[in-house]
Amino acid sequence: MTLTPAKKSKNFDPVPQGNHVARLYEIIHVGTIPTTWQGQEKMTDKIRLSFELCNEKKEFKEGEGEKPFSISREFTYSWGPKGHLRPFVEGFIGTKLHDDEAYNFNLEDLLGEACLLNVVHTEKDGNTYANIQGASPLPKGMTAPELANETRSLDINTIPYKDIEALPLFIQTKMYSSEEFANRKRADEMLGEKKVKNFRPKAVAEEVIEYPSEDINPDDVPF
Repeated sequence: MTLTPAKKSKNFDPVPQGNHVARLYEIIHVGTIPTTWQGQEKMTDKIRLSFELCNEKKEFKEGEGEKPFSISREFTYSWGPKGHLRPFVEGFIGTKLHDDEAYNFNLEDLLGEACLLNVVHTEKDGNTYANIQGASPLPKGMTAPELANETRSLDINTIPYKDIEALPLFIQTKMYSSEEFANRKRADEMLGEKKVKNFRPKAVAEEVIEYPSEDINPDDVPF
């Protein structure tokens, strides 16, 4: 389960728990990054899904008006039946996938689509964390407001370097530590392209902390 810390000093409220009408607005293929799980380090391909909670809004910055909450979850990018991504997507679309369907499923087809997102709260060390537990189709007769955010899909294999630099720092760090980024950097240097800043790879936990807003500085939030 992934965690979304709420930091009181940043005047941030946790995403309310319960079922929320939501739309998927962002997919980020983070890449194959070093992860540590039960004391062992390995390379794991990661993908991040971000949802807009259509009916949960707040004025996060004075004068900008109310905006919907968002919440994300990071998955190992595997369509195997024992992974977490496949059952999550099956819940989202409301149907089981055969192996051939799962391995050929295009996540981008879900961008902008609505679902009922289940969010639960976890208390740890005096902090409240909001967690995406699962997704299901909207009940019959229920509708979802249109997206406030633009949809986008970013892939470590093709994203321009300048677009990586525009992402929150904790996502940048993961992408810079990926095998895909290292391969692109080596290829660019061989071709005489402009070198990019070299970031030291940094292992992250398998259960990745998720942050609900780019206004939150992950370095300030306790694990």
